[in-house]
Amino acid sequence: MAGHTLRFHGRAAALAGMDPEVSAEAAAALDRFEAVHGRAVPASVREWFALAQGADVLRKFGNGDAVYGADRLGREEFYYWPEDNGDWPDDVEEQEERPIDPVGALGLLPFLVENQGVWVMAVRLDGSEDPPVVISFDEVTPSAAWRPCADRFSDLVHARIWDAPVHRNGTQLATPEGTEPSALLDVLRRDFTSGPPTADGLQRYSRDGDRQRVLVEQWRGRWHTTAWAADEASAAALAATLGTDTGAEQ
Repeated sequence: MAGHTLRFHGRAAALAGMDPEVSAEAAAALDRFEAVHGRAVPASVREWFALAQGADVLRKFGNGDAVYGADRLGREEFYYWPEDNGDWPDDVEEQEERPIDPVGALGLLPFLVENQGVWVMAVRLDGSEDPPVVISFDEVTPSAAWRPCADRFSDLVHARIWDAPVHRNGTQLATPEGTEPSALLDVLRRDFTSGPPTADGLQRYSRDGDRQRVLVEQWRGRWHTTAWAADEASAAALAATLGTDTGAEQ
C-alpha cells in the first residue's frame, strides 16, 4: 500500500526520504506474532515494522547494527546458563545454551543488536501504543539489567535517523572543558527547535527543516558539540549563528 499515512513515524520517514509503503509479508508476520503470543504488537512498532523499508532504514541509519525484520520479532533468544554473575551451582562446571522467550518471560520485544553484540535494544511491552525502548549490555538473559533508552519507540526511530548524518559528517565544535556550554545552549534553545528526545543525555537542535542540526552531549566529564548542515547555504547560516566554521555534508 503506497502513500500510506503514518500516525507515529511521519517525521522520521520524511527525514529518511523513504516511501511509507506497507509490506503485505511484514504485516502478515506481525499478525503471526499476535497469534503466537496472544498479545497485540504495539501500534507504533507495528506501523514501523510493517513498512517495506522499515527494518532496512534502521540499518541504513545505524552503524552496521543488526535490526530484526518483522518475521524475526518475538522469536526465542538464547543465553548461556549459568549466567556470568558468579552465582554458579556447585555441581555445574560448564555453561549450557538455553532458550528464553523475551516476550513471555520478560515482557520485552528485542529489535536491534549492536554490530559487535555489545548491547541489545528492546521495546518494553507495557500496553501503551508507543512504548518505551530499553537497552541491555548483558544480552537477553533472565537477570539482565535494562536501562531506559527512549520514552517512546517513535522517538528512538526518529533520533536514529536524525543522528546519522551528524555522527558521520558533522563538525566538532570547541566547547569548554568541564563546564556546560551555556552561551551556546542559550542560542540553540532560542533559535532552534528541539529534536527527538532520548534518555542518553543527548540534546538535539535543528532548524530550516532539519537541514541544520546541532548535537550536544556530555561524555566522560566533557561537553561535545557536533554541527551538521545539508548544503553550503545551510552551513554558512549555521556558522554565522554559532560563530564557528561549519562545513556542509559532502
